[in-house]
Amino acid sequence: MAITTVGRDGDDRAIEFLVTPHGAAEEARFVIHREHDRGWEAARLTVDPRSGGVPVAAVEWAVEFAREYL
Repeated sequence: MAITTVGRDGDDRAIEFLVTPHGAAEEARFVIHREHDRGWEAARLTVDPRSGGVPVAAVEWAVEFAREYL
């Protein structure tokens, strides 16, 4: 599985991820958002509806990545 950070908003409160599972023809996109004045309990995950399923392992990796950069 390949995971790429596609972009971040200008305020560094969201990171978009592109996931390409091994053997899959389709890519999946999702975004992790966190508000400035709120903790991780209020963070949100948004999945592009055209993405279908997103591997749980990709979400776990992305959450750890986002905790470092958001």
